[in-house]
Amino acid sequence: MKKIVDLGKIEELLNSDISAYAISKDTNLTRAVINRYRTGETKLENMTIKVALKLQEFYDENYIKQTISYDSTELIEELKIDIEGFGDFECWAWFKRIEGAKIYTNYDFKEIESPLTKYEINQAKENGEQFEILKAKHLLELLEKQNEIL
Repeated sequence: MKKIVDLGKIEELLNSDISAYAISKDTNLTRAVINRYRTGETKLENMTIKVALKLQEFYDENYIKQTISYDSTELIEELKIDIEGFGDFECWAWFKRIEGAKIYTNYDFKEIESPLTKYEINQAKENGEQFEILKAKHLLELLEKQNEIL
């Protein structure tokens, strides 16, 4: 499975009130390393992928569960049907940040011949949403994790 680093998640984690000790204990990173990123002594863009994936995994397993719940049941069912019919396609994933958590709210097939319209982009901006490109099965995992918080 391809892993994608999400610096937004890592920034949220580093800016949270979760102690460096708690992060260190679960990631096997030293508190000094975590604190250097928190203080800006070491820039996030210089972080190794190994460190980034450890912090992101901690975030995915712990942080979002402490922050918010969002019912994604209908979207999950729709996506499962699309995956069954079309496989693991690339899609545009709509998301917004709610109380510091990245919440996925919608998706659409990513097709070269049918890109997002100006109307869709403007509607998303008005709703405080952004887009990213994800594989459908990865989005499904994220939606299921988002939904299990309930």
